[in-house]
Amino acid sequence: MNPTSLVPTPDAIPAPAWLFWLLGIVMFALHILVINTLLGSSIIMLVGRLVRKKAETPVVLAQNTAVKTMALFAFGINLGVAALLFLQVLYGHFMYTSSVLMAVYWILVIPLLILAYYAGYLHIRSTSPTISIVALSVSTAILLYIGFVYVNNMTLMLMPEKWTAYFANRGGTVLNTSDPIFWPRYVHFLVASVAVSGVFLALVQAHRAKKGIASTGLKIVTGLHIYAWATCLQVLIGLWFLLSLPKDIMMSFMGGNLIHTIILALGILLALGAIFMAFKGKLKATLYHLLAIVFLMVINRANLRSLYLKEHFSFQSLELSPQYGVLALFLLILLIGLGAVYYMIKIVTKANQGRAAS
Repeated sequence: MNPTSLVPTPDAIPAPAWLFWLLGIVMFALHILVINTLLGSSIIMLVGRLVRKKAETPVVLAQNTAVKTMALFAFGINLGVAALLFLQVLYGHFMYTSSVLMAVYWILVIPLLILAYYAGYLHIRSTSPTISIVALSVSTAILLYIGFVYVNNMTLMLMPEKWTAYFANRGGTVLNTSDPIFWPRYVHFLVASVAVSGVFLALVQAHRAKKGIASTGLKIVTGLHIYAWATCLQVLIGLWFLLSLPKDIMMSFMGGNLIHTIILALGILLALGAIFMAFKGKLKATLYHLLAIVFLMVINRANLRSLYLKEHFSFQSLELSPQYGVLALFLLILLIGLGAVYYMIKIVTKANQGRAAS
């Protein structure tokens, strides 16, 4: 069977494809920064509480961010919805199909996400150490599951040749874990979460110090060292990911396509620079490096998607049906929504500042 025959006809788009591509890059970069911070901080908190070490461990620093991470939970969800919308405008005919193939796992994301959200609040509010740890474990496990499901979907949508699995499994439980790129991509996401949360924890500690809040025994350098060591590991995982790609796609990032190669090389150089800055204890420089790395890697991700789908799809094949008035209204509402979410997070963070500092 010709895999191209399984690809649905795409809908017309209301504005040029490059605009949705750019908006998708920006929104996903913001989304992944927030989600990495949330998951990474949860992992650090959970590991620290389970091993029950002394106060001078990363867990104390992470515990002081518990309220902040719950605010980020809401912000991450809203940014994720926007990122998915822009992805679906361009690649909906691929993503909807892969979502149907793994429908059971995909539909569970919504109720489990709600459960994770409330478990996170229970972790903060509960006065029982046992209940608090169980709640944090549930919330972290669900976040790991959601990441697992999303990586499955984002890789399965790239491979129409694997959609024929539906004819042998029509129950909505098709996964893509057997593909060589799945595990390095998932592990890459997990380690990135720990790395990004290291910088976030350092920023929290710097903010506490600026406000004159008593230190818990940890210093800014603790979060920076978490970032540095996790990023060292990321370089190796990134190499694993690169070598797992089909040869023609891999070579596109290794000289076959000049733009793809330059973007990847810049990302690697910035990662090495960020490691150096983090070990030197330079928080602002590390943060700037991190932000640039994330945007470059998101562009790499978009380039990778285009390479996988080049035999089945190109932006030029999309029909343009201009609706600029509707698009302008949508973007205006999006900006207002983001502003409202930011304002609410700011209010909640300020209201809980005293409790988080204790």
